[in-house]
Amino acid sequence: MTETCVAYLREVRRLLGPEDDDGAVRLPALPHPGVETGLGVLRPALARAAGQAADAAISWMTPHGYVRDTLLPAMAKGAAEAGRPVPRVVTVVHAAVDRPHRNPYRLAYTAARAHLAGPHYCDMLRRAGLRVHHSRPNLGARALVDAGVFLHGAAQEIAAGLAEYGRAGVDEVVVNVAGVYSDHGREDAVRDLRDILTACREAEN
Repeated sequence: MTETCVAYLREVRRLLGPEDDDGAVRLPALPHPGVETGLGVLRPALARAAGQAADAAISWMTPHGYVRDTLLPAMAKGAAEAGRPVPRVVTVVHAAVDRPHRNPYRLAYTAARAHLAGPHYCDMLRRAGLRVHHSRPNLGARALVDAGVFLHGAAQEIAAGLAEYGRAGVDEVVVNVAGVYSDHGREDAVRDLRDILTACREAEN
């Protein structure tokens, strides 16, 4: 599996590369600001594969300590084996601002129930120390909130939680407010994003 991922990424990179005289097939040259290859990673094997061949490793719902202690070392090992820099790390983090008439457990369940029903996601979360099982996504949602994997609270508290990912070595955080969007609508989701990003900027200054 990992060998297939590495081979695929290298072939995509070759197809995107500049034309030369070797007669090999290339994708048509198109104007663009640059294309990166990314690989979704949850566990060490694919993190190592990302280190060997990807420009970016993308993780979803991974606690910051797990990224720091498990994924990054595996990526560094893969990068060293291939003699290349360690890829950028992009992590998707669920979040919701604490507001009246909102239940954080329900929001986490709405946002992540499909992933919490996946054995591979639950395996990753168990490796990170959470008590979850794919047959009980409702209890998994509670575990996400209680462990701070689903960030909930004042916008400033969420900003502080996001900063932990930076300290853990994450290069880019994607704030996911899907739970709010699904349960409360677009305007509330945009309001949460605006407040969270404002709090992040204020914390940096």
